[in-house]
Amino acid sequence: MQQDGTEGNLRQSEDARLRVDDLLVDLRRRTVIRGKQPIDLPDLSFKLLAVLIRHAPGGVDKDQLIGEVWGGAVVSDETLAQRVRLLRQALGEDSQNPRYVTAVRGRGYRLIPEVKTAFDARSGHLSRLMWPLIATAVLVGAVIMWGLDDAPENILPIAKAGTLAVLPFEDMSASGDHQFFADGMHEELLSRLALLDDVAVISRTSVEPYRGSSKSLPEIATNLRAEAVIEGSVRVDEDRLRITVQLIDGVTDEHLWAANYDRELSMQSIFTVQQEVAEQIAQALEVEYIEADRSGSKLPTESLDAYNLFLLGRYHTFRQTPDDLEQAVVYLEDAIALDDQFAEAYATLGWAYSFLGTEYGHRKPADVYPKAKEAALRAIALDAELADARTLYADILTWYDWDFEAAEREYIKTIEIDPLNILGYALFLSTQERHDEAIELIERRLAASPNDPYVQINAGWRYFHAGLYEKAAAAAETGSQHSDSATLSGWSYLTIGNYDRAIETFQADIENQGRGSRQIANLASAYFRAGRNAGARTLLLELQEKAEQDYVAPSLIASVHFAAGDAEHGFAQLEKALQQRSRDMIFLQVSAMLRGQRNDPRYTALVEQVGFRRID
Repeated sequence: MQQDGTEGNLRQSEDARLRVDDLLVDLRRRTVIRGKQPIDLPDLSFKLLAVLIRHAPGGVDKDQLIGEVWGGAVVSDETLAQRVRLLRQALGEDSQNPRYVTAVRGRGYRLIPEVKTAFDARSGHLSRLMWPLIATAVLVGAVIMWGLDDAPENILPIAKAGTLAVLPFEDMSASGDHQFFADGMHEELLSRLALLDDVAVISRTSVEPYRGSSKSLPEIATNLRAEAVIEGSVRVDEDRLRITVQLIDGVTDEHLWAANYDRELSMQSIFTVQQEVAEQIAQALEVEYIEADRSGSKLPTESLDAYNLFLLGRYHTFRQTPDDLEQAVVYLEDAIALDDQFAEAYATLGWAYSFLGTEYGHRKPADVYPKAKEAALRAIALDAELADARTLYADILTWYDWDFEAAEREYIKTIEIDPLNILGYALFLSTQERHDEAIELIERRLAASPNDPYVQINAGWRYFHAGLYEKAAAAAETGSQHSDSATLSGWSYLTIGNYDRAIETFQADIENQGRGSRQIANLASAYFRAGRNAGARTLLLELQEKAEQDYVAPSLIASVHFAAGDAEHGFAQLEKALQQRSRDMIFLQVSAMLRGQRNDPRYTALVEQVGFRRID
């Protein structure tokens, strides 16, 4: 780079990222990054660095530096020297052994490293198809929550460009107790990105295993099959919020863009900016946000304290451990106590209660499902268009009330609000033995979210219940990051008679997830079917002892008895499950454990009591 014309060349391409030794400098967005860590520079320090970059490799005399950095203000040489010291300090260099800035004796200062262009959309560094993805990710990642004052006027139209991963945001708060808030911001960003039809965004469940990972970013990107990755962090300090967002090339580990945002921490600023920016991005990219009109109509709550408690509750709800679910109930009830009009808080409370009544929790269904139903109905009363509340209510009508006609009406209402909120309806159709309809729905959802393990596992169970065991096993392998993967995979092998593979799968699941009730029951069933009766009986005894100490779904114990050929005790456990209104009873007609029992009068009686015959 020659001195003549250098300043002009840089000014003509100020949206280019520049490499200065190990620093990535964006002159336009006024950011400096080393590795993966942004370096905060005061305004004058950044201006000083920018002037030195523009004149590199030549030096800049003191008067010219003062003129360009301070804009003609009267500044002494000592003030300039102090500013150079501050810049060096921020960059972490030793003035005795300078790496970036050196003095030119008797004249001024100059930049030591060569200045290189790190990335330019027109340079071909990434494929032509990749750039629209980056343009979209930069804009959405940067501004979707907090706004960007200097957003580019011209934005390339979006194309089917590739796949984007948004890693879990890191809590950088001094107290270290705002991870729930960082997760809430991460969730919101994923939701906004998901509304762009032509960009494949990897799901939250897929990126969760990489929270705090020591793997390199290219390794993570390769594992996730992502061309680009967004990293972010959140710092909460009393009434201020600072968020950092970085976009990184998943192949080269190059930082393509980064920005820091400081905002007042208030509900109005958060949601007003979200809606305004969503509309601007949708218009610029010629993309429709499905919920754009609705999302900005009103704040979910005017209480920031209630919103924080809601985020905490949602965070613990979807961790889905017994302790987390119990804690979630406390936070969500506290949020509602602060704002009894908070529809989303009621809906999430309903999910927490409903999960507590499944194998994820330790409560009897009859103790929690009425509370879940009450919360769902309250959410719907407050916001009839809240799809999460609608589908929760439909699930409760299916799982607990066994009112299948009413449930189907609610699922249809949910789809009218959100056409892709169809996982619950697909499961419902499966339980009614309407397999073609179930598979059509689940494959529509799978096409929209091909990288989401939760969707993949849901698809696998729909295949399994339809008797498509090989497709079920394949879906389990694809969705291997989901906690249910081993159960689906193992039962697929078990059903087709591959006992050794099933045992191997269930043993590995115990090693990975511990001796949970489902893990023990799965392995015991496989042992009995393989003729390894001694080991199976030991596991059955362990399961029965667990049931004496805590709630264990009777259907799990029933599955072991049926695998042992003990139909009497198996049906006795199912009668117990019926009395408890266990969710597992809705799978009677498609359950693999009941193969060979369909002609038993006890089976017929159970089917009638659950009420399946009300559906033609």
